[in-house]
Amino acid sequence: MLKTLGIKGMAKALRQALSDRNVELSHSDCLELIAKQFNVKDWNALSAAIGQDAADKPLLFSVVGDEIKLHRTTQRLDVNDTDLSESRFNDANLSGTWFNQINFSGAKFNDSNMTGWHVNDVNMSGSQFQNINLSGVTFSNCRIPGVTIDGIPLEEIIAAHKKSQVD
Repeated sequence: MLKTLGIKGMAKALRQALSDRNVELSHSDCLELIAKQFNVKDWNALSAAIGQDAADKPLLFSVVGDEIKLHRTTQRLDVNDTDLSESRFNDANLSGTWFNQINFSGAKFNDSNMTGWHVNDVNMSGSQFQNINLSGVTFSNCRIPGVTIDGIPLEEIIAAHKKSQVD
């Protein structure tokens, strides 16, 4: 896990390690090599991707195979056109997060505080909700065929409510 070295610190450590082996490279060359390790074309592209000031900040992630793990970070993520299927979010604060055109099929939310969530135009067909606090939740303009609450079809609950309002 990378905890203490920023990108520039990594390049400095690489330069020192190579120098210890009688391989002399400039700091710039080492920055280019570090960029390649992140599968980025060059240092300028990496610097632009992480932000110039972030190059000196500690990295709080690790790469394990095809996985990137974030650890105790407070960075804002801007994720676009990305496949995060099979990802796990544990003990994560996603308050104020926007999800737009997201496929949540098969997603599992356990012990999650969704206070203040606004869900609009989302396909949640086939989802399962268990042990959920729905206090104050409002549903409107929803397709509900097949939805059940404690095994009772929601359509029947609504029909019974409407009938009780007429009687």
